[in-house]
Amino acid sequence: MSGTWTVDPGTIQALRLGEAQKALACGELDKALIEAEELLDEDPSHPKALEFVSQAALGMGDVVMALEALNRFVELHTPDSRILHALAVARFQSVDYPGALAAAEQATALDKQLTAAWHYQGLALERMGRSEAADRFKVAAEQDPDNFPQHRGWSDIDWDSILCGALDRLPQPIQVFYDGIKIRFDDFPAVEDLLENYPPLSPFTDALYRGQPPKKGDPWVEKPDLVSLFRGNLSRPSTQTDDITKRTAEALMHEAMHWLGVSEMPG
Repeated sequence: MSGTWTVDPGTIQALRLGEAQKALACGELDKALIEAEELLDEDPSHPKALEFVSQAALGMGDVVMALEALNRFVELHTPDSRILHALAVARFQSVDYPGALAAAEQATALDKQLTAAWHYQGLALERMGRSEAADRFKVAAEQDPDNFPQHRGWSDIDWDSILCGALDRLPQPIQVFYDGIKIRFDDFPAVEDLLENYPPLSPFTDALYRGQPPKKGDPWVEKPDLVSLFRGNLSRPSTQTDDITKRTAEALMHEAMHWLGVSEMPG
């Protein structure tokens, strides 16, 4: 006698959930995403699958996918504080500061000990130019001073010395590249500059050049009009001079390599 062997759909779902969870724990984000998307193919409203997609996508830097999964979760299910915090992070990364603030405030309304959500409230308010940011940062620092230390600000940092030190750390050809390029400091990237790209650039961007690399000309000769460095990002998480100098040098190097269209440091 012959028959067809079948597996209960619930068993398959449980196996996929387990594999996705294990992959997330191991940092195998691609695998976690595949398993979670397989679940969503069968059940587009599956809450855990939507959560796992958002976690994997955020970890991979795909804020658009993360936001889609989280928005769908909130539409279909009652979010807990963790989901609301993840939504705040995704909205912040997509340069929706008011939306990030709203989600983070909803998260702490459910769980006042969710320190990261207080921190993201501070980040959003800071980018919106609102003074309440200091109070939210203070709550986060009081709850978890190791991971969310109180930021002393950047107004008393000697940024001219930082820039000189950063330029000195660059390879000689890149130092020559920066000759004649205006470099200025701003507090944070402008929203419109981040949204010029799709997906948007991260609000945590340390530097941005202005202008377009030449399509036919020599990028070593046709240089950016300006490079902006962002004090608020460069000075967080560390305000130590050496740390900021190193980070500034890395930011300048990244912008130069991107403009030049090279992936390896010139000799």
